Amino acid sequence: MEQRDLIKDQIEQLGKVLAKMLSDFLGLKSEGKLSEGIESTNYRLQTELDIDIHQLLNFTKEELKNFFANRQHTPEHLETLSDYLKEAGIAELELNEGGKSKMYFQKAIELLEIANENSQTMSFERMTKQAEIEKLL
Repeated sequence: MEQRDLIKDQIEQLGKVLAKMLSDFLGLKSEGKLSEGIESTNYRLQTELDIDIHQLLNFTKEELKNFFANRQHTPEHLETLSDYLKEAGIAELELNEGGKSKMYFQKAIELLEIANENSQTMSFERMTKQAEIEKLL
């Protein structure tokens, strides 16, 4: 029972860390610090959560699914990470990095699809987010 509570606490903490990183990124983005925001958030994801964004961008959907299956990420975590990738993709567009932005958008969509598969439900919110990202492509 105590081990289950520890795992639950770790999963909740992971969600809080992801949400804080997204919030910090959006704050830097709103200040016009796009490059710094992307670089800082990608670094924090790597060092704090062992998530290498550059590696994720090159994964196939199956590799992405396997990567997160081996970790304790909930569909909500995947959705938060997808939100970051969408916002980072928009920032890359603003920095005139069109090719890079497309990779961010595609992985954001794949994360939402994996979140739907893992939760075994279709979330209208995720479907709306996916449609928004597809418009950006």
